[in-house]
Amino acid sequence: MSDLLGVDSGRSRSIIYKASCFLLPFVALFSVTGVNHSVFYQVNDWGAESPASVFWVLLTNLGDGFFLFPLAMLLFYKKPDKQLAIIFTMLVGDFLLSGGKALLPFSRPVGELGLEAVNVLGPVLKTDTMPSGHTGTVFLLVGLSLLYLNSPTYYLLLSVAIFSAISRIVVGAHWPFDIFLGAWVGILAAVIGDFLASKVVSGPKSRMIFILLGLLCVVVLPFYDNGFRSYKVIMYLQFVLALLALVLSAHCMISLYQDELEAPMKQSGTLLNKLFLTGQRMTKFGMVGASGFLVDMGFYTLSVQWLGVPHLLARGGSYWVAASWNWFWNRTFTFSHVPKEKKLKQWSKYLTMCMVSFIPNWGTYYLLTSFVPFFTEYKQLALISGVLAGMLFNFTIATVFVFSGRKSSLAKGANL
Repeated sequence: MSDLLGVDSGRSRSIIYKASCFLLPFVALFSVTGVNHSVFYQVNDWGAESPASVFWVLLTNLGDGFFLFPLAMLLFYKKPDKQLAIIFTMLVGDFLLSGGKALLPFSRPVGELGLEAVNVLGPVLKTDTMPSGHTGTVFLLVGLSLLYLNSPTYYLLLSVAIFSAISRIVVGAHWPFDIFLGAWVGILAAVIGDFLASKVVSGPKSRMIFILLGLLCVVVLPFYDNGFRSYKVIMYLQFVLALLALVLSAHCMISLYQDELEAPMKQSGTLLNKLFLTGQRMTKFGMVGASGFLVDMGFYTLSVQWLGVPHLLARGGSYWVAASWNWFWNRTFTFSHVPKEKKLKQWSKYLTMCMVSFIPNWGTYYLLTSFVPFFTEYKQLALISGVLAGMLFNFTIATVFVFSGRKSSLAKGANL
């Protein structure tokens, strides 16, 4: 039996037992419609006062996965052996919470009572009420803290999670029944996630996934709109959390490199060594590209504003100057390790590559914004994806053809 509840089976049993004893009786109590509605009306009135509404909006957004994951990183970035459990817990939580909503398609307060009877903060939601996904998500972290963190930390998290759960009633999104059921499901998912993690060896792959999830938050959060972005404090919070995720992801990458990758990367001829050198050259390539952008803008501004050159002619000239700048520094900096080819021939190949790279750059943007609904709303992310696709194309062509360091057979024979 102990093998069914993770590494510390006694603690897991205790957590499930306490959560069930406290939460499930409330689930049963609020299954009575009259009680459920009565408590909802009393708590929902707390959001009617404007100054207090921002407090509840902040708390309710902590149940959004994109908001919560940077905070989870803050708690577990020094515990790489627990990061696999976080990943499993997220997967189990999503399965249980989404599955519950699919199996129990009941109406939310607005859907049942009407918009006039409910104080709503944020988006108006009418269906898929149980269990509360936001409450379940924030209680995933509570369950993990009960399993892995010390008492002061999980008591603090539990307090925040309780207010976050209450906020779902205050903003008019859920019934009291939903939040108690969601809290129980969240804690159950954490225990199941711990069990699954105990059956798998946690290694570099799980740590890399943890980092990638953090980087996903970095990319998405600045543009993310879950219906509360009209509150400026939420918009600022998104930028702060994105910055936090970036810093913690960088720390986790450094830690992973020092623990798992440093020695193999420095061993010549290994796969990791080759990947490391490729990544190093790609970083240099990106640095040169960034400097080329500044040259492009500087030459264009100088030509138009100071010299009075027509803007189309100035744009064409700035492009060729920036491309030539990039070619020179990639030749002398990024690919300094390869034998030098004749400058004019290599320069012409590089400029040809730059013109062709427009296709993957623009094509990626077009395909994402035309066929993927997510990118229709977040076009900035599609633009970034296009730039990255163009950069990857340029780097590949530059490595294979422009700066390959190949020599003719005659030249090879002369070196023998």
